[in-house]
Amino acid sequence: MASRLEEDLCCLHSEKLKIFCLVHQQPVCLICRDSEKHINHRFRPIREAAQDHRENLKKSLEFLKKKLELKKKVKKKFDQTAEHLKVQARHTERQIVEEFKKLHQFLAEEEEARLAALREEKEQKRGMMEEKMEALSREIAALSDTVRATEEELRAADVSFLHNYKAETVDQIETL
Repeated sequence: MASRLEEDLCCLHSEKLKIFCLVHQQPVCLICRDSEKHINHRFRPIREAAQDHRENLKKSLEFLKKKLELKKKVKKKFDQTAEHLKVQARHTERQIVEEFKKLHQFLAEEEEARLAALREEKEQKRGMMEEKMEALSREIAALSDTVRATEEELRAADVSFLHNYKAETVDQIETL
């Protein structure tokens, strides 16, 4: 109770707070009212100012209560929506899993078909390459024989070389 009595006294003059300064929005004593700090300010009796402020606060409180009720209703709707979203998400998740199972199966089948086609193509190309390599080996053998024969002709004595030399041989070598 002592703190309540201290609240009712001016901290500057220890006088009873009897009026309310409308400019500073605070209770003051009669000495404060006449001080320079409050020159030309308007005042109301403490009881009247308190009643006005209580009325304003009650209006604000009513507004807050209505706002609170509205927020509670909105929260309830949000909760319902959240639950609906969970159910919907579970259903969609099951659909996605099922669709991806089908897609995985399709992709596995498609992979196998493409790998089989690739193996077949590889075998065809390998066969073609073997044929080309055999032909190339035959050409290499023929060229090797021609190179050996030409080298032997070049090592022959001049007269022997000239007897065997034919201009056609050079033309044949250049066309190889």
